[in-house]
Amino acid sequence: MAQLTFREANKRYRRAFIPAMVVYTVAVFGGSFLLKQFETPPTWLSAIVALIMAAPIGVVLWLMWRLTRETDEFTRQQQMSAMAAGGLMTAFFSVVWGFLELYNVVPALWTFLVGPFFFLSYGLVYCFGRRSLVGPGFEK
Repeated sequence: MAQLTFREANKRYRRAFIPAMVVYTVAVFGGSFLLKQFETPPTWLSAIVALIMAAPIGVVLWLMWRLTRETDEFTRQQQMSAMAAGGLMTAFFSVVWGFLELYNVVPALWTFLVGPFFFLSYGLVYCFGRRSLVGPGFEK
């Protein structure tokens, strides 16, 4: 993949991210509205609506991956370290919550909330933990 400047790669990311989030928003509200029109929606329709709602999130994950491949080593290191830290935090949270749920300490958590937790933890680590994430030799 061609090496782009950070600014160019971010611009390309945003040009695809914004439409993906528009599709996501329309799918969430439109799909929910559509399913409420039925007393008991058919399973096939619920499955299609759920897959359409999830698809833009897959696009965003792919965009994040593409962004890291299009930038320089320093930016790539920051992004991948933040994604790894966000993934580790998400995995640990999921395991802890799962054990607490197993012993009826906390209520069941909707599985789809794991995604937003990952994006939140990744974003916080990227914004506030960048300096501590990059190793020796990556100082700018």
